[in-house]
Amino acid sequence: MSFSNPRPASISVDFGTSHTVATIRRADGRVHQQLFDGSPQLPSAVFMNDEGGPVVGADAVHSGRRKPDRYEPNPKRRIDDAQILLGETEIPVTSVIAAVLSRVARECEQTLGTLGPVTVTVPAAWGPTRRHVVADAATAAGLGTVDLVAEPVAAASYFVETLGANVAPGSGVVVYDLGGGTFDATVLRRATTGFDVLAVDGADDLGGLDFDQALAEHLAATVHPAGMSDAAERWARLTNPTEQAGLRHRTAFIDEVRQAKERLSRSASTELTIPLLDVDVHLTREELEQVCTPLVERTIRVTQGVIRESGLAKEQIAGLFLVGAASRMPLVATLLHRELGIAPSAIEQPELAVSEGGLVAQHTISTPISVPSPALPPQTATPVVAPVPSPVSAPTGQTMRLPHPSAPPMASQPTAHPTTSQPPVHPTASQPTPQAMPGVPPQPYTQPHLAPSPPPGPYPTGPVAPQSGPWIKSKQGVLVLSAAAAVVVIAIAAVVMLPTVLAGRDNDNPSDASGTTQSDDATEAGAEATEDDTDGSAGTGDEDGPVPLAEAVQGDLVATMASQHVGAITQVEVAQLDGANVVLTGGEDAIVRIWDPADGKLIDDYRGHEGPITSLGVVTESGGRVAVFSSDGTTDDTWYLDDPGTPVADRDSLYDSIYWYGLWDGTPAYATDYEVKQLFTGNVITDISTSYGEGLQLADVGGTLRAVTYYENRVVVTDLATGEPVGGTFDQLAYDILALAAGQAAGKSLAVTVTGEGTIQAWDLATAEPYGQPAQELYQTVNALRVIEIDGKAVVLASGDKGLSLFDLATGAQIGESFAEHTTDDAITAVEVTEIDGHQVVVTGATLGEVEVWSL
Repeated sequence: MSFSNPRPASISVDFGTSHTVATIRRADGRVHQQLFDGSPQLPSAVFMNDEGGPVVGADAVHSGRRKPDRYEPNPKRRIDDAQILLGETEIPVTSVIAAVLSRVARECEQTLGTLGPVTVTVPAAWGPTRRHVVADAATAAGLGTVDLVAEPVAAASYFVETLGANVAPGSGVVVYDLGGGTFDATVLRRATTGFDVLAVDGADDLGGLDFDQALAEHLAATVHPAGMSDAAERWARLTNPTEQAGLRHRTAFIDEVRQAKERLSRSASTELTIPLLDVDVHLTREELEQVCTPLVERTIRVTQGVIRESGLAKEQIAGLFLVGAASRMPLVATLLHRELGIAPSAIEQPELAVSEGGLVAQHTISTPISVPSPALPPQTATPVVAPVPSPVSAPTGQTMRLPHPSAPPMASQPTAHPTTSQPPVHPTASQPTPQAMPGVPPQPYTQPHLAPSPPPGPYPTGPVAPQSGPWIKSKQGVLVLSAAAAVVVIAIAAVVMLPTVLAGRDNDNPSDASGTTQSDDATEAGAEATEDDTDGSAGTGDEDGPVPLAEAVQGDLVATMASQHVGAITQVEVAQLDGANVVLTGGEDAIVRIWDPADGKLIDDYRGHEGPITSLGVVTESGGRVAVFSSDGTTDDTWYLDDPGTPVADRDSLYDSIYWYGLWDGTPAYATDYEVKQLFTGNVITDISTSYGEGLQLADVGGTLRAVTYYENRVVVTDLATGEPVGGTFDQLAYDILALAAGQAAGKSLAVTVTGEGTIQAWDLATAEPYGQPAQELYQTVNALRVIEIDGKAVVLASGDKGLSLFDLATGAQIGESFAEHTTDDAITAVEVTEIDGHQVVVTGATLGEVEVWSL
């Protein structure tokens, strides 16, 4: 007997300024995003190729970097233009948008077989002319006659119908939608048949792109590279390019700025490289907030205006919902709460809310009759230009976070604790995906794959919505009690360690006010030449100079390079020269130096560059000779390690980010985001696809080179040929990943992640399962990881804002104490691991140009 379900699958498409998202609800009720090149977000970019056909998505972004004149990154912003010029061809705006929607139609049809009813979301403020353009484009793309749903209605429906937010009929909600290119604020009232729009306003020239532009202008006004006489000319080429090369550099610059902005939503500071100037810049969240506060305050004034226009009193508003990718900036929630007195409701993936809400929204805009669209400008109010206020040092926003649809029910979640929360108990270690659960009632899922559940461990769970109960069990109560407990612990530690501090001073070896000593084992192993820890966590190992390698224990400084770089170290690599391990360092002084790590002596150097070294890699050819690739972002050079005075190849740089060096079918090569290139010529050997997420690493998984990336809190392994995920995904609980490393250790292909909460977790890439127990780094904020092996054990080397730490990946335990102490002013900028006479060491480069070797 065969069974069939006559109800077709439905599709909801959020055509956004920067990205387009399509959510599918299958006939059995399962909900998931359509993946494009392995990601739920399809770049809404269009590129016109040599054959005169449009290319959409990640491939368009890649091609647009090389030929920006043929590239339109944000078609939605061009909705009022009759034609868009791509190269030498003028294309109707309807056709450009149709190219994006056609990609959606094609991918969804491959997933479902046939297309069912389709909903497309549009801004609530759009008039019939703009809606005509979208409807015509959808029809031309093969989506048929679509229903148009107002974006805020879809968003409110998602929060209420899918996430279960409590909004009684008659109550109002505010939808704050800050996307890539536009901002909309809408007040809606919940009715028995959905939501009615009471007031809407927004700005077509205000979104994540404008935050990027403001940050870029801030950098142009504040960064003045020392010793660069033509800096003003280079800035002009970056900010107002007139030729093809300048357009490429500007695209790369804006991309750097955007990624830095996103990183500052997760951490307090970050680094970015400015192309053409070839300088690295340290950027803080405080700077970002000073730059972006006027823009956010402009959105708040618009929001206050629509609330007033709606006629609703503050007590009648049941929710303030944040949607759009740019709304995840912490400053947004902080200022909204301060100015409106309403705690915003945030979700993990605000960029998916509108698309998912389109599936459940009951109020749709009538689809315009499909006729040729005149694309005349709609009647919209001119936005008021806000005065620029003085910078505000904003407190942390009190944001009420709603649970993810795939999270367990609220009642089953444990009380959160700052450091020792126990995660919910999962029924099995290998939870089936929704597709493998035919007998389960339909449930909404927002992740493309469900990852195996991580093992129970002492790591924090994700944020949950506030729950009623005694104050002592509330989040505020727990935080207050935890803070009090921390004060007591610090006081006891100070009393216990006071004799040690005094003893250190008596021996003319002062420590700072928190001073404690290193472990007894370390003291006994190097009593005459080891460090006296200044705070009980990080040992410098250099108070009495380097320790002889034969006597060194973990954390001892064993060598300092004889002559330092001028300026920061930007790159560190290791290689073999005449059978011995050597260290290569590149710096801001445009020099690549070759060192003997055993004694710190300079062997040789390469001086073929004019700017800071941005890339440095080594490849051992089949005959054993080592080739070196170095770049300053302007020129790419290849030379041999045994003859650095004779460059073999010197060519203009395309400002590629390089993620891998090695032999590709026996040919020396390196890999960028999208191509594998010959090391000496730069010619393309083959195209690859690595567009899924961030933190790209290439790693050997089961004998095949794979791309390993992360997307928010998820690690994904993808096939380089297709860009499609292989195996499963790995979820780092509910916290976003800050850093990722991949490598071989203990006979396994491992990836290691660290979150903003300091949780470190390893993943077995071959079996798609967590590896070992999670570790917790509480001493410092980690910004880089490296997978290594020590005595046959898989270990992670964590580099942070205070130094280095080692953790056993099998047990989660820290190995020894933190070491290689460095301050913010002289932070570690690059690390590499090598051996000296069978003794493992780590080489560090720092901001002030010093290169040091530490015992592992």
